[in-house]
Amino acid sequence: VPDSYPVELAKFALENGISEEPAFAWWVPYTLKKKNRIIAKIKSKYWQRTHKYGIRIPKTVREAEQLDSANGNRLWRQALFDEMKNVRQAFEVYEGDTQKLVGYQEIKCHVVWDVK
Repeated sequence: VPDSYPVELAKFALENGISEEPAFAWWVPYTLKKKNRIIAKIKSKYWQRTHKYGIRIPKTVREAEQLDSANGNRLWRQALFDEMKNVRQAFEVYEGDTQKLVGYQEIKCHVVWDVK
C-alpha cells in the first residue's frame, strides 16, 4: 500500500497516531519530507507525456475535439460521453440556492485522458 498512495497513507498514519508504530516509523517521516517532490514529479510526468503507444493524448476537451476533427473520427468524444455517463450517477442536480448548503464548494476539474 505505501507504494500505491504513499503521501495519503503517511498523512493517515500521522493523523491517527500510528506513525510511530514499527510498520510506519521507518518511512512516514521520509515520505512527508519528500511529499512535495513526489507530487511535483507526478504532475510533471503527466504534462510531459504527449503520446502513448504512438497515439496523441489530449490534455483538454478542446484538444480532444481538435484531434477528432484532424483524424476524421469521434473516438475521443465518444470516450468522454461514455465516461460522463458512468460518473453521472455520483452527482445530483441541486435546484436551490447553493449558499444554503453547508460545506458547499464549487470545484474546478479536468479530464485525464489515457489509452489502454
